Amino acid sequence: MYLMLKDTEVLYFDLDEFVVEVIRNDLMPYCLRSNMRPPAKMKDILHNIQEVKAYLSSRVLSLSRDNAKQIYAAFQIPQVESIENRVNICIKCKGVSIVDSYWVRGDNETVKWNNINIRQNKLRDILDLSLSGITPTLTTNAICPELTTKGLFRKGWIYLGDSLYLLKSDNTHEYVNTRMEVLASEVLECFDNRLDSIVYLSDIKETARGTAYVSICQNFVKEDQSFVEAWEVIEYCKREGIDFRSFCLEKWGNEFACIPVLDYIIINTDRHTQNYGFMMNNDTGRLEAVAPMFDLNCALVADYFKRDAADTLSQMFNTKETIQKLAYDYVEHTDLRFNEKAFITLAQNHVYKELRHIFERVYGRVQEMGLA
Repeated sequence: MYLMLKDTEVLYFDLDEFVVEVIRNDLMPYCLRSNMRPPAKMKDILHNIQEVKAYLSSRVLSLSRDNAKQIYAAFQIPQVESIENRVNICIKCKGVSIVDSYWVRGDNETVKWNNINIRQNKLRDILDLSLSGITPTLTTNAICPELTTKGLFRKGWIYLGDSLYLLKSDNTHEYVNTRMEVLASEVLECFDNRLDSIVYLSDIKETARGTAYVSICQNFVKEDQSFVEAWEVIEYCKREGIDFRSFCLEKWGNEFACIPVLDYIIINTDRHTQNYGFMMNNDTGRLEAVAPMFDLNCALVADYFKRDAADTLSQMFNTKETIQKLAYDYVEHTDLRFNEKAFITLAQNHVYKELRHIFERVYGRVQEMGLA
């Protein structure tokens, strides 16, 4: 089988015959790039096979996600959380994903990228399955984003016009995580000279189980780029002897430094290495930009419950630094500007009249960072 980037073959693999052949190292996924060993010894062959399996299995949604078991059942897939099962799922759905342009093609297949690109082809709407767990009365198609969308919160993709949008919700009584994601998105809009962030809007979705409060955002990955998760670049930098933090600051400066600073201001405790990343040019394989800030449904939750989360360990680099310390380390590298007028206007919105304590806490951290 071939691992493809659009219509370019980048890797050949036969897992049964223990064969892995690199075709275009410069276009491979960053977790595999410079990670394939010459098959001189059995341990090197096994290493290559294991890395390819790990990559393929990483593209499949976890059974831990809300309604994942129902999604597996709809596709008649065994509910087994093993690498072998996940690899088989990935191959079944050709590994297509909303966030990049990699996919898997069989040896004798003539199918092209345009035939399976789920950002271009209309989806079968199985949103009820993703958000409420109700199995739809239709035959599901494995070439869809439901099997390759990561994360633990309930979510599903839908077309609005010609654009793809992600709907997310949570299972708390008052939809706290979803509400805070929308508010955090609005708070970030009160800063200038920053890294772009995804705009989350609120909506009410009628599902088979009733009304659900959802956040909705547009897909940020376009046809000429692929999203690369931070952990892939971190591991690649280790293999190449590159200091990841220095590399990012030198290449993107303020935009990269904004991430830990803004995360502290909105007390986002979930910025792990799959929750931020970079945009890769699909033609050159080079990283072109820091991806917009996204996935904010753990932001402001500590403030909502009036808890102090400043000493929460940051997951951004998988180190022992707290989110507060990381903000202090990086604020000098930013050129952030706080729009106090916009923030006051947002705080005075009647929708948020019961959440004044959140705005007070946010403003306190803005002052603490010297941005007020």
